[in-house]
Amino acid sequence: MNLTSSTGPARTRIDTGDLAADSAPGPLSDRVLFAAAPALFLGGWLLMRPIDGQSEPGGWWTAAHAVWLAGFVLFAAMGLRFGGVVGARTTGQRIALTTSAVIVVVSSLANIVQLVIDLVGGFTSADSAELKNAFSEVKDIPGAEALIYGVGAQIVFVGLIVFAVLAAVVRRATPGSAVLVTAGTVVMAVGMGFGRNHWTVPLGMVCLLAGLAMLGRVSEVPSGSRRLARTLTALSESPEYARYESDPPPCERTHQTP
Repeated sequence: MNLTSSTGPARTRIDTGDLAADSAPGPLSDRVLFAAAPALFLGGWLLMRPIDGQSEPGGWWTAAHAVWLAGFVLFAAMGLRFGGVVGARTTGQRIALTTSAVIVVVSSLANIVQLVIDLVGGFTSADSAELKNAFSEVKDIPGAEALIYGVGAQIVFVGLIVFAVLAAVVRRATPGSAVLVTAGTVVMAVGMGFGRNHWTVPLGMVCLLAGLAMLGRVSEVPSGSRRLARTLTALSESPEYARYESDPPPCERTHQTP
C-alpha cells in the first residue's frame, strides 16, 4: 500500500492506485497447492518411463497412477481456490472465473475416476493383455470413454488456461504465468502427437508447473483494502477536503489576532 500526497497549485491528491493493485504473497497453502499438483503430474509421467508408458501392471504402473491420483485431487482442490486467488470485478470476469473453476474441478474428478479404474485394473490383472481387456469393458459403457478417457479428462487444461489469462487480465499475476500455462498445454498436446515418450511432453509439463507456481504466489486483495482505496479516492476528489497552496492553515483562518 502506497499513500502519497503533494501540495501545489492544484489541490492535494491521494494516490491510491497502487493500493488496489498491490499483490500480497499468496498463503503457503496456495503456494504448495499450485506447485504440488503439476509437480505430481510430471512425477507420474517420469514413473511410467521404465515401462515406456505402456499398460503393464506392476510396481511402476501402480506408483505412477497413485502419484497422478494425488495430483488430480490437488488439481480439484486448486479449482476450488480460484476465487480466493483472483478477485473478479466485472460480470464477464466472474463468469470466466466460475467457468474455469467448474471445468478444472469436474475434469479433475473425471481423471480421478479414470485413475481409480487404472489402479484397480492394475491390481486385478495378471498381464498387459488382461489389463487392456479390463479397460475395454469400461469403455464399452455408453459415454464412459468420452467422459473419463476423452474430452472430459482433458479439458482440465482449458480451465487452467482460462484462469491464468484471467489472473493476468485483472493484474493478479504477470502475463508470463499465462504464457507459461498456455505454452505448456500446447507443447504437451503437440508432444503427445509424437508419442507419450517424446521429450516435448515433459517440457510442456515443466512449463505448466512454472506457470501455476507463479499463480500460487498471489492472493486476492482483501475487500477492506479495496473499500479503503475507493474511500480515499472519493475524499481526494471531494471539494470539502480539497486544500490549495494559497489557503492559510485552518488555525489562521479561525483565530485571527486583532
